[in-house]
Formats: sequence, structure tokens, C-alpha cells
Amino acid sequence: MRPVIRLLLQLCALVVVAVLAARAFGQPQPPHRVFLSAIFRDYAPPEFIGPEIPSGYGWGVYDWRAYWSSRAPADPTSFNWLRVSENPPAWQLCGPNFRLRENVLLRLNKADANATPQQVADDTFTWAQALKATAAHGRCVEAFEIGNEPNLAMTGAFGGPVNPELYADQLCAAYTAVKNTDPAFIVVSGGLAPTAGLPDATQALTDTVFLRRMLSRIATTNNGDAGACFDVLGYHNYGFRTGYATDPASAACADRSCFRGVEEIYRILREEFGVKKRIWATEVGWLRDFVAGGCGGAPWAWMFAGWQRSDADQAAQLVGAFQYARANWPWLGAMFVFNLDYDRRPQDICQDEQGWFAVKGYPAEAALEGMAKP
Repeated sequence: MRPVIRLLLQLCALVVVAVLAARAFGQPQPPHRVFLSAIFRDYAPPEFIGPEIPSGYGWGVYDWRAYWSSRAPADPTSFNWLRVSENPPAWQLCGPNFRLRENVLLRLNKADANATPQQVADDTFTWAQALKATAAHGRCVEAFEIGNEPNLAMTGAFGGPVNPELYADQLCAAYTAVKNTDPAFIVVSGGLAPTAGLPDATQALTDTVFLRRMLSRIATTNNGDAGACFDVLGYHNYGFRTGYATDPASAACADRSCFRGVEEIYRILREEFGVKKRIWATEVGWLRDFVAGGCGGAPWAWMFAGWQRSDADQAAQLVGAFQYARANWPWLGAMFVFNLDYDRRPQDICQDEQGWFAVKGYPAEAALEGMAKP
């Protein structure tokens, strides 16, 4: 007998016993109801609308061409997704000579403070048309992520004053452009940066505040449907100074700086706005020890002080994060390690803090490849 059915029968039996006892002793009988919806809300698995990809394992890659050439068909990675953040000429992702063997999430970088929704729609439509399915090679990519960390104003994020309503309109325009090309393409909202924001909210807006305003705008412009403009919500849940299992209510997770901070994002999405869609962690990472690596005097060192971990601990945190998510978050779909190989970029390693997150050639790569992937 299923646990839910057994629980219902037990509850009904208790109600019957209570009523009979009250009648037997002549006691007044208060009104009584059995709220089946509450029971099912607590015990039934959640339902989701959108792509059923609950077990995506992804790398964020810098040099996808080198990655492609280094992987023989007989020796594939155990990861089944790649996230490409640069926007190369579309032909470099297509055709028999270039099509990546893994599923591809392509981050489109047009959605920013300097573009109108129509410009974002036009750019996205061009990409979708160039990468749509053909008889020769199928789709060139599987999913598009619209922008990057739109709650931050810095270059590479929103690139100007943060504006959740503008971003929401851009996202909706891009979603329509993609779906008009091929409804099977997956649209992921730009991964939000976990942050408590800055006094000037146009420079950095708290992720939860941004999310509420973005969803409210989408609902207002789409007949109350706050999830109308994305298939998946993107989020970047880094570990910062904490371990993967640290309770987000603890002092260590102040300022939204915690891997499990995504739990509040899901609560807002599901409970406050009724959106039954999954979240993808499009960036997850912990830093290697850049001080031990000789970069203690780098320009970004002051900002990341206290984040660094040994190579072995980076591996342990990343593996633990995947295991924790799979055991506790049925609403989380794909997870992408940030990053595989950004330390191979042409920038000086001490000037390029993104390379400090890289795992290629370090214990984390082998540990992640070797971990169980349910």
C-alpha cells in the first residue's frame, strides 16, 4: 500500500473514532474537515511544467573547440551537458565537423542594459534560426540562456543600471523569438547572481528582490502567468566561504552567500508565484587556493579572501554539492560546474579570477567524472 493512501486511511480512522467517542459521551461535536489538498501538498512529489531533464551534469567550458577535439567518440566525458558562454559564429557550433557531442546550453549575451526588447528579440531570432534543426545534423544546441547575472551592473553581467522590468521584457521577447523558430528549444532565464545587493540597487540588486520584480513583470504582461517567458529558471549558487551543506539560515550564509541559498529562490518561484518549473544551476563552484598558487597580490585577491580551498577540498565540495542536490532538491535539473578550463584563457592567471575556479587537470575533474550520476 502506498504511504499516502495508508496515511489517508489512518487519518480518516482517527476522525471516525473521535466522532464516535464524542457522541458516546454526549460531548458537543466541533466542525471537522479533512483537508486532502494539504496532505497531498506535503507528501506527493511536486509536478513540473517544462523539460524533463532532472539529471543534467554540465561543464562550463571556455575553449569548446579544444574540448571537442580532445574527446574521442570512444572516450566521452561522463558529463552530458556543456555551457558555452562566448558567442562564436554560429557555424562553429554546427555541422558534422563542429557539432559538440554533448547537449549544449548556449548563453546569449545580448540581453543587457544597452538593448531594447526588440533588439534582443532580433538577435535571439538570428541565433535560433542559425542553430535550428536540419536533416543533416539535427539541432546545433539544445538550450539558450538569455543573458547573464542580470541583477549585477558590471561588464559581463547586465552591463549597466540593473532593471528587473527591462530584463523581464527582454526575456519575454527572446522566449517568443526562440519558440517561433523551434518550440523544442529550451529557454533558460539568465542565471541570477547570489548577492545581498549594494546600497545603490542599480549596481547590484539582491537576487530575491530581483526575482520577485522580474516575475511580477512577467505576470503583469502575460495574463498573470509569472512563468510564461522561460522553460527553466537559471541561478548561480556558489559556495563562497561555506560548505555545500551549510544551513542557509546560519550566520555563515549572510548576504545570500551560500550554496543552499537557491532553496529560497525555489520557494519564491513555487509558493509565491505558483510557477511549476525547474531551476538549473548554470554556475556552481568553489575556488582553488590562489594565494598558494602565487596570486595573493592579484587585483581581485581582496574580494575573494577566505574563499580559497585546497585542491582536494574543492573536489569534495563540488562532489558533495551534486550529491546533496540530487538527494534533496527534486526541483533542480541540470547543474553546471563553473568552470572546466577558464585558467587556459590567454589572460594572465593572476589577473583572471575566473580561472581560479577551474577544475581541469585538478583533483576535482577526476572526482566529478568518477562520481555516481543517478
